[in-house]
Amino acid sequence: MNTSADMSGTNANNNPYQQNPNTSMQNKTQQQLDDEAAEAKKKRAGPKRRKVTHACVYCRRSHMTCDDGRPCQRCIKRNIGHLCHDEPKNSSSSQVSSNSNNSGSSGSQMQEGRRASQHQQQQLSQFQSTSQQMQGSVNNIYGFNNQLSALPATPLTFASEHMGNEYTVISDFLESLGGDQKNVFPEPGMLVNTTEKFFLTAANPSDGSNEDRLTQVINAKFEAGFLKPYNYVNGYSRLQKYMDSYMSNISRQRILNVMGTFRPAFRSVAQSLTDIDLVLVEEAFERLLLDYDRVFSSMGIPACLWRRTGEIYKGNKEFAALVNVPLEMLREGRLCIYELMAEESAVNYWEKYGNIAFDAGQKAVLTSCLLKNPDPDSQNVISCCFSFTIRRDKYNIPTVIVGNFLPVALG
Repeated sequence: MNTSADMSGTNANNNPYQQNPNTSMQNKTQQQLDDEAAEAKKKRAGPKRRKVTHACVYCRRSHMTCDDGRPCQRCIKRNIGHLCHDEPKNSSSSQVSSNSNNSGSSGSQMQEGRRASQHQQQQLSQFQSTSQQMQGSVNNIYGFNNQLSALPATPLTFASEHMGNEYTVISDFLESLGGDQKNVFPEPGMLVNTTEKFFLTAANPSDGSNEDRLTQVINAKFEAGFLKPYNYVNGYSRLQKYMDSYMSNISRQRILNVMGTFRPAFRSVAQSLTDIDLVLVEEAFERLLLDYDRVFSSMGIPACLWRRTGEIYKGNKEFAALVNVPLEMLREGRLCIYELMAEESAVNYWEKYGNIAFDAGQKAVLTSCLLKNPDPDSQNVISCCFSFTIRRDKYNIPTVIVGNFLPVALG
C-alpha cells in the first residue's frame, strides 16, 4: 500500500507535461515584454527613407545623404543652395560600365584612359604656361618708367610679394627720381576653380581646432581673391609724382635721405611677412578707423589720420574747415597729408617721421607746420602747432599716423 502511494507521488512529481505555475507566469511576462518592444520599434521606425540615385556635387564630396530637391535641403541649410547641382554624367563611361562583361570593354577602357591622360597633360602644360605669364606680369605691374619702369630682381627673399615690392620701390627711390609713373595695378589672373574651392572650404572645413579651420578658410578666401593686402606701391608712386611736380631738387633729396634711414629696419621686418599676415594687418587697420571715427566725432580739435605713405583715410569736420575742403575728400586716400602742407613743412614732417618710424620707444612728435588748400593756385597758409602719433602693428611697422593741428594766429 505504501509502495503504490509512493509511486503515484513520484509519478506526479516527475510528469514532464505538467506546468509549474511560476514558470508559466514568467513565460507570459517575457512574451508581453517582447510584444511591447516590437510595437515600440515599429512606432520609432516611421516611414522608410527613400534612397536617392544621384547626390549633388557637395553631398557626394562630403559623403552625406542627399535628396531629390535641387537645391537639396543640406545645401540650403549650409547657405550654398545657389551652388547645388548634379555632376554631369559621361555617357561614354556609363556605356562602358554597362558593357563591362563584353569582350570589347577592356579596349574601350584603355582608350578612355589614354584620352584622360592626354587631356590632363594638356591642362598641365596650359597651367604651367599661364603661371609663367602671370609671374612675368606680376614682376612688371608694380614698376615705374625709366629707371623705375620694371622692378629689378633682388637677391633678397620676401615671404610676401607686396612687401618685397614696397621695399624695391624704396630702393629705387634712392637711385633715381626721374620719370613718370604709370599708376596701373591690374588684377592678377586667377584659376577658375579658386572661388568654388573657397565655398567648398567654407561649407566643409577639414577636421581640426577652430584656429586651424579659420586659417584654412582665410587662406582659401585669399586665394580666391576676396582678401588682398593694401598696395603701398601706389602710395610711393603718388609721392614721386608730387615731388616731381611741386618740390625742388633739394627738398626731394632730403626726403630721399629719410627713406635711406629707415630702409634697413623696414627690410628686416618685412622680409618674413606673408600676404596672409598683411591681410590680418589690414583688418586691424579697418578696426582702427572705426575707433577713431568715434574719437574724431567727439573732439573739437582739427585732426586726421593717414597711412605711412601719406594717404588720408579719416578726418573730422574741424580739419576739413581748417584746410577748406569738403569732408568727403578726407576719406579713402583722396588727399595726402603732404599735399596739404607747404613744401618746407612737408619735408620737415618726413624727416621727423623717418627718425622714429621703426623706433618702438618713440611714437609721438610735437612740431609746427604750415597748412594750405590743395588747390595749386591757393596762396593762403595757416600756421599750426602740429603733433602726430605713430600707431604700429604687431610687427612694429607703422600702420596709422594720427595728426592734431592747433591754428596759431600770426602777429
